[in-house]
Amino acid sequence: MNIPKGELLLFAFRCTSQLGKARCEKGWDWSPKLPLHDYDLWYAMEGKGEMFINGTCYPVSKGSCFLIRPGDRVHAEQDEEQRLTVIYIHFTIQEGSCVTLPGRHVKFEDTRVPETCLQRIVDLQLRGEAKQDEEFDLLIRLVIVHMLRQEEAMASPVSTMHKQLIHKVIDRLADDEKSISIAALAAEVNVSPRYLSHLFKKYTGYSLKAYITHARMEHARFLLAETTMNITEVAAALEFTDIYHFSKLFKQHYGASPSRFRFIGRGATSHYGDSTPEK
Repeated sequence: MNIPKGELLLFAFRCTSQLGKARCEKGWDWSPKLPLHDYDLWYAMEGKGEMFINGTCYPVSKGSCFLIRPGDRVHAEQDEEQRLTVIYIHFTIQEGSCVTLPGRHVKFEDTRVPETCLQRIVDLQLRGEAKQDEEFDLLIRLVIVHMLRQEEAMASPVSTMHKQLIHKVIDRLADDEKSISIAALAAEVNVSPRYLSHLFKKYTGYSLKAYITHARMEHARFLLAETTMNITEVAAALEFTDIYHFSKLFKQHYGASPSRFRFIGRGATSHYGDSTPEK
């Protein structure tokens, strides 16, 4: 299709003014007084809590992603011992657009692509870059594709018991940045290392060994970007005895050195939503 120079494309997804990355303060909860009038893509980077949408309760932990629709009644709260860091992006969908939307909640097993897309959207809007409408449309589409793909994975013919076992392993890796072996994980869920690796690959599509590395690198990226810890301190926190090995592994994983992800002083904002902190 040839678009004449200077003619605008009609994008399905358009960002509103409400978006950002936020560390939820102590005592935070979110209870909009009125149902939402637009869509809200709400993603948990860290922490734990609960999200209630139209009376249905969903657990929140790292990788939880919600697509809240116009008219939904919403309430969210956090675990005060594991407070949330979230990305929220409000947007509208052009009337008449042909798009397939996922349900209201998925838990991403692999957070790399969707989280990178969401971070890029926040940075894009804050910087006011050229052609941001085009890029926003593409990035939201990509996140939605990954949500739909995750839904399909969740519907795979793996027994409920096996799903619970795999989720226990994933949550274990998300909660602890320290090094852990496949044998130790298998012992925690009372199966053999070989069987656990087989189930994990069947259910998620990723090898367990690769996912353990991914989980540690995700922790490293978060500590680098969201805290003032230096590279040596992050490597030590993740129990790497060789900082050069850590840096090499990080670069292989993300295509950039750890220094590219260092905290630059512009952190997330407070995120009380419609609540007011008690003094």
